[in-house]
Amino acid sequence: MDVAAFAKDHVPQITAVVALVSYGIARNKFTPGGLVAGVLVSIIHMLHPWPVFFWLLTVFVFLGTLVTKVGHAAKSHLTQSSTGGSGGEASRSAAQVFANSGFACILVGLHLYLLASTPFISSNLPIAPGPHAPRLQKLLPIGIIAQYAAVAADTFSSELGILAQSEPFLITAPWKRVPKGTNGGVTVEGLIYGGLGSLLLTLVAILYLYGYAPGIAMNEKTAGMLVFIGLMGSVIDSLLGALVQATVTDRKSGKVVEGPGGQRVKVAEGGGRLQIGSDLLTNNGVNFVMAALTSMLAMGVAHVLGFELSSR
Repeated sequence: MDVAAFAKDHVPQITAVVALVSYGIARNKFTPGGLVAGVLVSIIHMLHPWPVFFWLLTVFVFLGTLVTKVGHAAKSHLTQSSTGGSGGEASRSAAQVFANSGFACILVGLHLYLLASTPFISSNLPIAPGPHAPRLQKLLPIGIIAQYAAVAADTFSSELGILAQSEPFLITAPWKRVPKGTNGGVTVEGLIYGGLGSLLLTLVAILYLYGYAPGIAMNEKTAGMLVFIGLMGSVIDSLLGALVQATVTDRKSGKVVEGPGGQRVKVAEGGGRLQIGSDLLTNNGVNFVMAALTSMLAMGVAHVLGFELSSR
């Protein structure tokens, strides 16, 4: 690869990465590992000839940072940190970066590989036949877009829904009210915000698919399906949170205790913390599984219903 030519062709993307990294360092938004992971993920997305995937990642990070700041003072008093003090925003770790974009990286790399491969055997050129999966090649971009619509929906739902005036209910037992920040707890307002996040990321995909390579107008049915499945990603996250992720509360205050960087919260027997639910996955594990399931769901629905990015 000609690094100089690559840099020249990706000036806007590189500028965006430098700006986000600089902001992250100045405001302590990422741990050192989180910054390295963010740059690595950005490069993987930049390698693809379709700019849409990089800008989905970038807009997701930007909007995620924005909604995290909304009501920060209020949110800091709604939960507690396992390391002491109030809850709320903390520096993003490498695990959190990969949880939200790792599966997309896999799909981006696979789609890039399929685009560069050829099913043809040439008697004149030393070209070995590559894998030929035209249907999968068409479905992978839908999966990537759905993944970012889902993680955006989940971020909007959790970061803005926690500020709702109504008390959350457990998604697996709607009649049961739970403390704010409970894994699997949802509010109607949170679901509405989740729909907004999914819509915004789908709109980003529509704009960049049309304005840049491959220069196509997204099918209306596909766009609607992506917005809906993105919202379903937030619902899937809540279901996973209720079923396979433990919630730890402080016995004295009744507030949910959060682990730094999405890690598990330690609970000592007979201590001041109470653990509820199955402790099979961490918050980062739930986010990764949700992103993967939502992405595969979108591709599966598109395959069954015959949806494509463009009607052309």
